[in-house]
Amino acid sequence: MGTWIKVNFGTHDKLNSWLGLSKNTVNRWYNTDPKRFFMHLPAMARKTETDPAELMAMIEQRCDDVRALRTDN
Repeated sequence: MGTWIKVNFGTHDKLNSWLGLSKNTVNRWYNTDPKRFFMHLPAMARKTETDPAELMAMIEQRCDDVRALRTDN
């Protein structure tokens, strides 16, 4: 998902701006609560012409990654 954000928006900050979110929201969601991206999935999929199922899989994978990072510490 990190690569997808970089390719389509450049930075977390630019995705924040596009979604109309507060500063660091995307970064916080990405690192601690990726399931929050599901609220914006339709808009992000349309904007980037990404298949919604593919984007959903990326978000779910990031959720798994965050859970794994938490259990490793």
